[in-house]
Amino acid sequence: MKEEVFIVLDIGTSNIKCGCLNSAQHILIEKQEKFPMIHNENTYEIDVVLLFETVKTLIHNCLSNKLLQKRKVAALLITSQANTFVPVTNNFIPLRNGIVWLDERAKDEAEYLKEQLPEFSKYSGFGEPLAALFVSKLLWLKKNEPAVFKNAKYFPLINEYVVYQLTDKFYTDSTSFGMSGMYDYVIKDINSKLLQIMGLTKDNFPQIKKSVESSALISNEISKDWEISYRFPVYFCGNDQCASASGAGLKGAGDISINFGSALVIFSITKEFSNNLELHQIAGKFPISNDYFLLSYEPDFGIIVRELKEKMFEAGSYDQLFQTYLDYPDIEERIPNISVNDLEFNTHSEAHQLCAGIIKYYINQFNKHLTSIAQKVSINKVYLSGAMTQSNVLLKIIKKEVKHMIIINNQENAGLVGALNIYLLEK
Repeated sequence: MKEEVFIVLDIGTSNIKCGCLNSAQHILIEKQEKFPMIHNENTYEIDVVLLFETVKTLIHNCLSNKLLQKRKVAALLITSQANTFVPVTNNFIPLRNGIVWLDERAKDEAEYLKEQLPEFSKYSGFGEPLAALFVSKLLWLKKNEPAVFKNAKYFPLINEYVVYQLTDKFYTDSTSFGMSGMYDYVIKDINSKLLQIMGLTKDNFPQIKKSVESSALISNEISKDWEISYRFPVYFCGNDQCASASGAGLKGAGDISINFGSALVIFSITKEFSNNLELHQIAGKFPISNDYFLLSYEPDFGIIVRELKEKMFEAGSYDQLFQTYLDYPDIEERIPNISVNDLEFNTHSEAHQLCAGIIKYYINQFNKHLTSIAQKVSINKVYLSGAMTQSNVLLKIIKKEVKHMIIINNQENAGLVGALNIYLLEK
């Protein structure tokens, strides 16, 4: 009898990762490609056709590996960034590029929704409507590209788009869709007032179930394309932050995880759904059991830090970048509201002081978020994840700032391990 293995797809903001794991949660194969984002000034978009081709190739490369010749795939598990979506026809043909969650074009629409939805914070998982949310961008699409909006039958998030292309079925999970701003955690369904504002119905959106509750088999066409003789089911395992937290080791209330990825995220499990949230806090459904989550975040941390490293230390390391924070302890914080690529300096010292100031800003924000979380959750253990935790200097800084036990698991691949952990615990 062939050993069963799992293919896990983690669609992040920087990279798309695909891994093959066994039931003991050991990674047998790991492949990744850069997330093919199109960045022009203040817009962030994605060619979803290219995205799907990238996903197909990654999965096929895993399936083609010799390690799988005597093994059989039990399921494909998907975790993904939230709020990135694309309008499509009834046959799921894209009508434009997808709009990535980082995109800030919907600020006016977010303000409008804030006026129209005074009770938003009580049911949505957000303190107020934000430009980054799917709901705000959907309203932007209606107002600014009315022909596209009118011709669209569905508005899938990118994980839903990928799954439809694999299975010909349109479904989702309450963890991923719950971060869209469209979901009402009180009634556990799409908010009816928002449907009225959009002029849409629930038929324009997928069937929403708990993570790992719904699945569909890959299509015959896909199985032939991947050169396999069988079909396996596809499951949603929550968003990438939930998967990373689970993979880092989070087990219950009192544990928190800190993920240093494209966003800096401080994540905790709660027994009740949280409202009365601050601006950079999100609450939602944790994929495991009946628990919820509460997180605080800095949305552009990893992106700014990466740009600084490539600009200032192109041939160097992240250790050198973070070392500037230690070298200039008295420097004032610098809010990163600048274009890193436009910066010019007369000396290395000037450049390093700017880096130190920006890192200090993020460390100060990190401490504020940690304090805010601690007011709602009694912190027990702290788990770290994210590729940047491989920087020894960053670890030194974090250990100095955090006064709790720190545990580091699966630094770079916590999302892959966590998605499988969520599946195994829920099945």
